[in-house]
Amino acid sequence: MASFSGFLGPLLAEGKVIFGPADEVDVRPGDADVAELGRVFAGYALSVGGPPIGFDARVAREAATLVRRACWALVDGEQSERELRRRLAMPMSPSTPTEHLSADLMFRYLPQVRARARAIAPADPIVEILGEVLRRWPLSGALSDIEEGPIGATDFGGHPGLLLLFAERLAAHDRPSWRPGPSSPAHDVYQLVAGTSPAVPGVLGWLPS
Repeated sequence: MASFSGFLGPLLAEGKVIFGPADEVDVRPGDADVAELGRVFAGYALSVGGPPIGFDARVAREAATLVRRACWALVDGEQSERELRRRLAMPMSPSTPTEHLSADLMFRYLPQVRARARAIAPADPIVEILGEVLRRWPLSGALSDIEEGPIGATDFGGHPGLLLLFAERLAAHDRPSWRPGPSSPAHDVYQLVAGTSPAVPGVLGWLPS
């Protein structure tokens, strides 16, 4: 019988997606899978400076489900656009640091899935659909090459570690439409990371050492 752990384990450990003959089109994470996501998240969150960020099990479960469905759709190629839009819909949008980072644990893989889909068939609906997901979850979308800008704010609840992580990712995948506006808390951080603003002594004093 197919299990979600058969997908989750290789992805989190090695960045690989493996489907076998017993796998099914739709398998959702069980309690043990969510516990594993929480365990991996605890280590992942330590790499983000600033106040500790908690784990949102519901967001992580939905993000993991969407990523598996996207990977399945990539190799399946049988689902209609209507079906893809239904199956690849994220039922919530981020508003807190916890939600942003809990989704990012899995959504950081989506830019690679989208890029692979576009390389295979640029007109495949999955390319547009995943682009919309990543624009709504900009911490992960910053890793993509999507030209259209984020949907919603990129202030990440003012969390300094997430602002810095977003700025670092964006500087490595820079697109003008994704750059924070002057009124955004992310603006000065992005400019410093991207090297477009002169260094000011003490300006990063609010960031954790």
